[in-house]
Amino acid sequence: MDTKSFEVMLHSQYAFDKCRENVHTYEDCRQTSDPIPKDPRLCRQEARNLVGCYKEAEKMHPLCLAPFNDARECLFKSDGNLFNCRPFIDLYVVCQKDENEYQEILKNSTTKQRQPVIFDFFKHRGHFDRYT
Repeated sequence: MDTKSFEVMLHSQYAFDKCRENVHTYEDCRQTSDPIPKDPRLCRQEARNLVGCYKEAEKMHPLCLAPFNDARECLFKSDGNLFNCRPFIDLYVVCQKDENEYQEILKNSTTKQRQPVIFDFFKHRGHFDRYT
């Protein structure tokens, strides 16, 4: 599988979560009861706000590279199974939302929790496959 698609998925999920209000504002502007679509120029400001929000949401703090790489590797090794990678994705989202909270998590973690994670879904299939 292509790891680029996992990167896009991780970033887009966080960006949509962060820019949800702007997305709804833009969609409300584009709504019409007529069968003829609205002129896009009427919603130019809402579109600019939405693009600006996504531009800011796509920036990643350097501290978040480690949880991002863990989530990406987990998704790659598990063939895109979000259920198995949820703890790593959640940790990445926490880091993106608040770097200080993520630093507190790191400071309070044990030495065993700080060790690199080995994603071996084939060898430990029973531990990760929750659908069987």
